[in-house]
Amino acid sequence: MMSYRIAVARSPSHTRLELRRAVRADRAGDDIGAGMRQLYELAARTGLAPTGPPSTTYYGEFASGRTIDTEFGLPVTAGPVGETLDQLTVRRTRPAQFAYTTHRGGYEHIGTAYRELYEWIGASNLRVCGPATEVYLVAPDEAVHPSELVTELRVPVVSASEFVVRVPAPLADAVALVREVLDEHGFVIATEVDLRARLRDRLRVAPEGLLILGVYHPELACRALEHDPSAGLVLLCNLVLRADGANTVIETADPAGSPVDDDRPAPTPIARELGSRMVAVIDTVEQRSPAPGQVGGISTPRMRKSPRLDDLRPSRRGRG
Repeated sequence: MMSYRIAVARSPSHTRLELRRAVRADRAGDDIGAGMRQLYELAARTGLAPTGPPSTTYYGEFASGRTIDTEFGLPVTAGPVGETLDQLTVRRTRPAQFAYTTHRGGYEHIGTAYRELYEWIGASNLRVCGPATEVYLVAPDEAVHPSELVTELRVPVVSASEFVVRVPAPLADAVALVREVLDEHGFVIATEVDLRARLRDRLRVAPEGLLILGVYHPELACRALEHDPSAGLVLLCNLVLRADGANTVIETADPAGSPVDDDRPAPTPIARELGSRMVAVIDTVEQRSPAPGQVGGISTPRMRKSPRLDDLRPSRRGRG
């Protein structure tokens, strides 16, 4: 029986101040405290007033001797959106869905909350699409005793079917839209294969149109290769666009991998973040496609199998 109450919510769009810092696993408390102080100092210096509690998102695993790329976040009043200075960024977030639970007390037992949260997601028709975030509703500098600490754990999720979408637009229009959205989200098209043209003479019935775009994200590629030279095997994502009458089906595989066997390693934080960004691409394409009544209907996306529970277990089991 689960001891934590878990639910799904959707965050509203808001202006967010973000700071990237490296956190040493062996000095996590000190480094997180320093990052928070710098975050609030930068907010004051730029004239941005906090409008909510601070948070941290960890792009890596806590293990002795390691450093973790950490994003410190703070919702603020409207400011110079789009500006980036050193490790500081001010941006306008998009609405996002997440599963969450609340942990009360010290951080030494927060691993239990993470475990139950990921187990709940694994049993639901949901897919993890990014790293977890800790929102400090009552932070250490506000609590007299560790028992007074209140931390909300948020894990971004999407429906298990959200890697596939059918848009009411012809292939040529869909391709143009996908190119535009990929560029906006920081992706680069590395390969482009028109299978209809290449296989026309070999197929008994040639498809109406079938295009495969091999894409990668330079920022994530650099981060992954710095830690693992063999990561190049999983950095290229394929987007498949196929004509279906007046509509176009757009689909991509989960970069974190689909369940195959128990020997398969758990997806890395980079793979999960890449999956989150690919979902954002698909979501943006769907939002900008013509309304169903203009060209045709959007059918229900094909359902995908949920990931194995082992793939959803948190990379962070808690910290001292």
